[in-house]
Amino acid sequence: MNSETKSRILDLHRRNSLLNTPAPSLMVTGAMDFGADERYAPIDERMIASAAEALEAGQTHYVDVPGIGPLRGAIAEYLRTTYSGQYQQSNVIVTAGIQESRFLTLQMIGDSVERVAVPAVVHPGVKKALGVRPLQVETMAVVADGLPTLAEIRRALEAGNRLLFLESPARLTGAAYNAESVAAIAEVAAQYEAVIIWDQGLAPWAEGYVSLASKAPGQTVSIGEAFPGMGLASWFIGYIAAPEQWIAPMQSQKQIMAICTSTAAQYAALEASKLAAESHASQLPRLNAARQALITALGTTEVIPGVTASVVALRLSAGKKQQMLKELTDAGYNAADGADFGMDDVLRLTISQDSTALLAVANVIKGA
Repeated sequence: MNSETKSRILDLHRRNSLLNTPAPSLMVTGAMDFGADERYAPIDERMIASAAEALEAGQTHYVDVPGIGPLRGAIAEYLRTTYSGQYQQSNVIVTAGIQESRFLTLQMIGDSVERVAVPAVVHPGVKKALGVRPLQVETMAVVADGLPTLAEIRRALEAGNRLLFLESPARLTGAAYNAESVAAIAEVAAQYEAVIIWDQGLAPWAEGYVSLASKAPGQTVSIGEAFPGMGLASWFIGYIAAPEQWIAPMQSQKQIMAICTSTAAQYAALEASKLAAESHASQLPRLNAARQALITALGTTEVIPGVTASVVALRLSAGKKQQMLKELTDAGYNAADGADFGMDDVLRLTISQDSTALLAVANVIKGA
């Protein structure tokens, strides 16, 4: 490749606004990081031991591209029992984190349709995934909680979009569609024979959650992180669960770009699957309590209503938000800027169970 070609490619990359979208860190950096999607959590020693045993047993080679069979089976079982998804092992691909899940679903399913619709407020990783290869993208308007309404979803489908990307819970605000809305989305998706990529990564922290996969299994492609709360954020283990006709093209593309997901990390995730239910039962009430303590400590600061225990989204003036972000950074904390998601007047905090750090963050915000 000559220098002129390299220069042209670099220039195209610099001018690609989607690829250059600012985004929060893909992994939490520690107890003072309230900006990443997944909260800080220590890794269980049994998971570390499982990864070490895999390495000692020679699990350092390439494995099946979609993931080791036992982990794919464990994820399928988790989705069946937790979200009533009709998935088997053959419906699951283990990915190198949620960003790979976004890329594979948007690009490979998008390759078979003319248009894709995404919410105006969405995780910036979605924009990055769309920027890799040009697709015809339409934006769906959202209401105050960051979700498109059923009427807006229907409008997007009537406009000819046959692939939609939806977050529930929303990555920015923690708002989620209720059971009635999910049933209505399933009905309209069936009517237009549309495929819905359904990001349910924050679902473990939303009580009473209903997945679209339980209502429209043939038209839903579910994505998320494997076993949130088990400390795997920095190990980059995600999943795609889809009808089998979509698995082959995504698996083929994954093989081209990444071969497979780290084998030892998959064995750690397999161990996490055995511990997750018990851990979650104790984590969720503590997380709800920590979130409520933070909201109380913030006083009159406006909190966008949401059902997700791991997220607090604050609505602020643009000037106030920038001041708060600076104050938090100066104090050693990270937070997520809603402008990166598409809401300029929002600041997001990902909740941990460390009440000392939470109250410190609240004091910084109140004093900003």
